[in-house]
Amino acid sequence: MSYIQKPSVARSLVACAITLLTVSAVAQEQENFSQTTDIADPIVVTATRIPTRYNKLISDVTVVDQEQIRDYNPAEPISDVLANTPGVTVRSNGGLGTNTTVQIRGGTNAQTILLVDGLRLNSATTGAPPWAYIPMPQIGRMEVVRGPTSSSYGSDAIGGVVQLFTRKGEGPTKFYADAGYGTYGTTSENIGVEGSESGLSYSVYGGSTHSVSFPTLINSPYNKQPASYTNTNASANLVYTIAPGQELGIKTLYGSGQNGFTSTSAANGLATGPATSFESLNVLSAFTKNKVLDEWTSLIRFGSSQDNSRSWYANNKQTSFNTTQKQAQWQNDIKLPIGNAMLAYEFLNQAVNSTTAYNVNSRNINTVQGGWNAEIGDHLLQANLRNDDNSQFGNATTTSLGYGYFIVPTVRGTASWGTGFQAPTFNQLYYPGTGAPNSYTGNPNLVPTRSENTEAGLRYNDGVHSAGVIYYYNNITNLVNYNSTGSSYINVGRSVIQGITTSYDGNILGLNVMGSVDYQNAVNADSFNVRTNPGGNKVLAYHPQAFGSLTIEKAVSDWKLGGQMQAQGSQQTNPASTSTTNPNVTLGGYALFNLYGNVKLYKDVSFFARLNNIFDKQYQTVQNYRTPGSNVFVGLRFDNR
Repeated sequence: MSYIQKPSVARSLVACAITLLTVSAVAQEQENFSQTTDIADPIVVTATRIPTRYNKLISDVTVVDQEQIRDYNPAEPISDVLANTPGVTVRSNGGLGTNTTVQIRGGTNAQTILLVDGLRLNSATTGAPPWAYIPMPQIGRMEVVRGPTSSSYGSDAIGGVVQLFTRKGEGPTKFYADAGYGTYGTTSENIGVEGSESGLSYSVYGGSTHSVSFPTLINSPYNKQPASYTNTNASANLVYTIAPGQELGIKTLYGSGQNGFTSTSAANGLATGPATSFESLNVLSAFTKNKVLDEWTSLIRFGSSQDNSRSWYANNKQTSFNTTQKQAQWQNDIKLPIGNAMLAYEFLNQAVNSTTAYNVNSRNINTVQGGWNAEIGDHLLQANLRNDDNSQFGNATTTSLGYGYFIVPTVRGTASWGTGFQAPTFNQLYYPGTGAPNSYTGNPNLVPTRSENTEAGLRYNDGVHSAGVIYYYNNITNLVNYNSTGSSYINVGRSVIQGITTSYDGNILGLNVMGSVDYQNAVNADSFNVRTNPGGNKVLAYHPQAFGSLTIEKAVSDWKLGGQMQAQGSQQTNPASTSTTNPNVTLGGYALFNLYGNVKLYKDVSFFARLNNIFDKQYQTVQNYRTPGSNVFVGLRFDNR
């Protein structure tokens, strides 16, 4: 039987943790641990929006650098990297290009914000980011922040935030190229140049991927078609330094491709059988960053992102759902006598252009926010406050508070509390419906989903070994659920997601070791009453209770060899169902094993290979959809960066 801590209990536990840390601080008359710790740690932007060293963060963050991304084959989706980070589960409807869901700390796909160089990228109709079409070779760095961050980024950040950074040029001109071939007729080619000269930093990359793939449906009466996939992509990052502290820049990311799939729904006049989906995404931004005073840096950014999808069905009917998000940001970072402050204004216009006639097809969000981070002796402090004024349903105010303390030079304890919200999507609000079977009508009276998260943790970092244990409790209310009786959406219910994330990253016996284990209890809290509802406390669909990953690699100057294990427990497809036509099914747990490596052949030329699912494990992450079997990808790489 699952057990849910009450919100008051979770808050009390964190309050006790803060009290113990504070008492410890008063009792110890010793040097400033946070200042004397000599640990080389990266600068993180996403967690606080102010550049902060990793070892001074209160938030639960993972940084994935370019070297780690390059361990995956260039044809793989960026979600494969996320699947091996703590607190994240990934589901897909088959191979490359198929529908992909990313859940951070049990939040839904639409409760995770995807940022590309600071700009949002997602569909306003479904709320989901286009994970399957993000071109991995164009990404130079990734930051994953777990936990509600609406007080920094607004709507949808209930589960967390993923920010992708395009490649940045530094130093003399350098060139890159790779080409490879693998299982399912998969090919990939990429080329790029980067560097800096006379104040101009430049990086330009382009690539393409093609795969025949495989039929995804299992035991389906419908026509089966391989989920063939193509993706043509490019990125550019140009930054000119006018003078020290004065920069102008343009950044862009582009991806476009198609995916063959089998339609299983005849709703809205669509035919079952072979169909094709065309997807494109692009993000373009221009910015100026100016050091106005020694204590004041101003960033102004204008940009636009697009997520466009068009599908052709067997009866030649077409549907399209296109989202354009125009964005403007003005952020001011100010050094204070104590700590650093951040003041920002943001404007966001979300517009939908579709073959579906929505009653409302755009909305504006005006935002003001402030943040403060401070390091006082061995104490770390953080506070954020944000107000989003949405043209559809008014104001939403979110806040967060965090505290950390260096117990010893290598160990810091942290505790935080924060609120979050998720605005309903255009489908949930305004979808017109047709009256056909399986069709629905939007509900314009929906209100945002709300969350309140409490967490506490311990982190260890001595420069060689880094480890963490984080406990979190997220109470989510006003959930937007589908009401089959009224064929629409309503605000109903409450869910509780609590869990423990443990992670390690370090060097053992000359081997690089990275791993994490998550235990998660995600339940429908409305039904949690053992006395009156003994069949209640239903776990949430597609939420495994345990999952984790382990990577072990040996790297020297001329070669690298690594192995990965990714494991996930069983999960339920429809735990609240009493229907005989759509019953609950338990999808079994699984463990996948991968191998990867590279070896230098001559100067800047190397051979690379990756073998996924080496034991050909047959498993499902979405009911009735296949996943890739044992597959290999090999290639040649030229890299003098």
